[in-house]
This record gives sequence, structure tokens and C-alpha cells, in this order.
Amino acid sequence: MTENLSTVDGGPLTALTMPTLGEALVRASRLDDAGYIRYLASDGTEQRQSYSDLLDDASHILGGIRAEGLRPGSLVVLQIDHAPDLIAAFWACVLGGFVPVPVSASPPRNSPLSAAELLAGAWGMLGEAWVITDSPPADSDSGFGSAWLGEVTALRAHAADRDWHASAADDLAVLLLTSGSTGLPKAVMLTHRNIMSRSQASAQVRGLSSANHTFNWMPLDHIGGLVMFHVRDVFLGCHQVHARTEWVIEDPLRWLDAMSRYGSDTTWAPNFAFGLVVDRAEEIATRSWDLSALNYIMNGGEAIKPRVGRLFLETLAPFGLPSTSMHPGWGMSETSAGVVDRVFSVATSSDDDRFVPVGVPHPGVSIRVVDEHGELVPEGVVGRLQATGLPITSGYYGNPEQNRQSFTEDGWFKTGDLAFIEDGVLVVTGRVDDVVEIAGVAYHGHEIEASVEELPFVEPSYTIACTVDDEQLAIFFHPRANADVDRVVPLVAEHVRARFGVEVGHVVPVEKDEVPKTGIGKLKRSLLADRFAQR
Repeated sequence: MTENLSTVDGGPLTALTMPTLGEALVRASRLDDAGYIRYLASDGTEQRQSYSDLLDDASHILGGIRAEGLRPGSLVVLQIDHAPDLIAAFWACVLGGFVPVPVSASPPRNSPLSAAELLAGAWGMLGEAWVITDSPPADSDSGFGSAWLGEVTALRAHAADRDWHASAADDLAVLLLTSGSTGLPKAVMLTHRNIMSRSQASAQVRGLSSANHTFNWMPLDHIGGLVMFHVRDVFLGCHQVHARTEWVIEDPLRWLDAMSRYGSDTTWAPNFAFGLVVDRAEEIATRSWDLSALNYIMNGGEAIKPRVGRLFLETLAPFGLPSTSMHPGWGMSETSAGVVDRVFSVATSSDDDRFVPVGVPHPGVSIRVVDEHGELVPEGVVGRLQATGLPITSGYYGNPEQNRQSFTEDGWFKTGDLAFIEDGVLVVTGRVDDVVEIAGVAYHGHEIEASVEELPFVEPSYTIACTVDDEQLAIFFHPRANADVDRVVPLVAEHVRARFGVEVGHVVPVEKDEVPKTGIGKLKRSLLADRFAQR
């Protein structure tokens, strides 16, 4: 009997209806049934904007940028904290044929780099680039000189320039900085074709239209917030709401409060966010939400834990949340965001499942799983995940050595994920560099972390399992406020030993601020391991 090999083709994508981002914004501004963009501030107040207002605002900022003499193709680094200003400046660059490079203005509190260092580092990495910020750069940031174009407010004061650049589908549209475990990240190159093919395929697969009401609370300098949601929603011309990440992290139930208020039907978050919600089950029982419209919740960006997904659906079922609303998926900056997803079901899953299937690729995308020699493995065998297709990046800006390492000779992108394919469905098991190897046996760090967070005295989303000191397993966790730390530390080691049959070399209670995370809350395991080694 012939074994099926691990490769899946999502099929062809129909011809692009909107080949470039600028065309999508202009079209949205002219739709009779277009929705509105709403930005929620940290105090809960709202700023509402139509697509025609966004186009006009961006045209004014474009006038200010062009007054400085920029040519199409110029790189423009954007470090802007105020979301409406960031989005307007982004579209001004798009309309002028410039290449926006969003940089976080609010890095996580325990980030190894400050906002000023991120800006200076990104600008220096890119070579010749221009800079737009919220306020004049301090002397310590220096070096920008005449490359600083000004503040958004000053650029906006110029007359609107509606002589929009006619970009081609294969022109570079944006550079997005990957999270990077330490130091400065790489700059992912995405073309108009990459982004618009992903947007169109997502709409096609999930039946999205201008009638949708979406909600995003991830940073707008990140692939998920900017491309997967905002740009796709401009392509649709639908209603979209954006809230600040820290506003939701401070109180995760604000996410549900707002979606109930706005009648949101589409949202997304990494797995940790669903864990933060279900951890508030007693308080949730006192709420009076209407979540009946919420039928498309994307769960991606980090390892998906079946127990958490099931609890989320069960906890919110009394508020009308559809049982088929959660969609585990897979994607990354290099694939223009999520390009694989499927419906998650409580009925066909178990708390004890090791992994969650994430579906089949969208039209225009193909995936395969290979061994360490690049040969296809049979279905059911774990190997290295690779992808190719319309939304996949051509590489990293100004980084030929990384590009040689990241692509195969036949042009497939090496994702860095481990996965297997079962009956044509992709199952991602973890990152290659997050495998915990103890005494020659490989474990997935996220599985150990999920088991530790089942303990009642462990606060969710702050647990890291990694190897230190010559392959000793270390567990870092944040105990709940009422926990007796001296008593619970040995209980963590006993729990891991009983569940996985492995000895724990170190159990280390940590404060929340000591746990390094990316801008969307993903754990930086290697960074904490390095800090421990340097203690």
C-alpha cells in the first residue's frame, strides 16, 4: 500500500479583484454600504472614522511627506503610538508608493530594547530610510538628522495630495519586523500581491464581506493587527474596531464587553488570551453579554491548547457564543498572516489531546512537511513545515544570508515550525527552537507549560519551560497572590514528574515583569533561559 506523503495544496485563487492596497482603500471610500473604523483609547473613549475620512487624512499627510522630496520606493519608518495617526501615516505611505516600516512605540515592559532603541536600531538596520514619529526624537536617539520627516500632526497640516501613486501588484508594500527572541528583528518584505491575495483568500474561505463587524486588540505594528485584520477589513470595507493591547491585558473581560457592545462577529488572539478569560469564570457568570454574533474567533500566533479552547467555548456558551466560533489557525509574518484555519469543536476534541489540528491551506497556498534532509515524510510523521504560494514573502530586507538559510533550492519557505499532516489536515506541534530535550528525549515546552498552568496556584500565561545548565529542565512560573511559595514550588516539580516522567532541575517563581514576551504576548523562552544562565 502506497503511503500518502505530507503535502497539501490549497488550490488556485481567483484573479485578484484588488491587486494593490491603495486600490482597496479608494474602493472602500466609495462603497455605499462601507462600515466605520473605530479606535478605542485607553480610557475607553472612541474615535470613529469613515473610509473616505481615512483616505482624506492620508492624502493630507502624503502632501507633507512629498514636500520633503521623497521618491516612490523610499522606506519610511513609522513609530507612532496613537493608532489613528499610525494608520493614517501607513496609508499615506501606501498612496505615495513609499514603503512603511512600522516600529513599536510601546514595547512590552520587560523588552530588552526601549522604544527609542527600537527606532534607532530599525533605522540603522535599513540603511537609507526616513522617519515619522509622534514627537521630535531626543538627542540620544540621534543620527536621524534630515531623515526625520516630522510629526504626524505637522505633516497633516499640508494640503491634500490626491495624485496617488499607481503601484504594481509586485511592488514592495510594507516591511514588517519579526518579533525576534533577543535584540533587533529581521524585516519581512511583503508585496501588494502577497497581502491582497491573503486578504481575498481569507474572505473567500470564510465568507467575509462589508457586512462584517471585526474587533482587534493586537498592536497595529504587528502582522496580525495591521495586515490580518486592518488591511483585510479595508479590502472588505467592513466595520472594524481597534483597542489598545494594554487596555485589554489590564482587564481581559473588556474584550468581551466591547464585542458585545459592538456586535462583533470576527476577532482573534493567541491562546494565552483565552486562558486569561477563562481564569475569570466566577466574574464572567455575573455578566450579561450578547455574543451570539461572534462566529469567527481566530486562535493563532502561539501553541493552541485544547483544554483552554474548550473551556473558553463552554464558559461563554450561556452568552450565546456559537459552539463553532473558534478557528485554530496557522500563519506568520512571512506568510502575510494566517493562511490555514478550521473550526474547533468541543464535541470532537478532548482536554487530553496533545495537539489541535489547524486545517487546510487557503487558496493560493501549499504546505509540506519534510525531514532534516528536505525529503517529504509520510502523513502522520512529524517533520519541518514548509510553505509556498501567493502570500509568502520573497525574503528579508537586506539580509541575503538569512534568505539563503530560509528558503529551499526549489523556493519553499522554511517556517521553523514542526508539524505533521493527517488526512490532509495540518497539525502544528511546536517551534523547532522551542523543543525541550532532556536526556535525549524531546518534549514540547508548551505542553509542559500547559500542564503546569492546570495547577490552581499558578497564574496563567506566565509559565516557561526550557533547558538550562546542561540540559536540566527549568520551570519558571508566576504564583497567584495567595500562594505559599515555599509549599507550592515542590508541587510543581512533582506534577511535571508525574505527567511527563522527567525530573525538574529548577523551579523558579518569577514576577510577571520578569517573563519576556513579544508585543502580542508570545513567550520568549530562550531569552529567559539566557538570563537564568547569566545569574
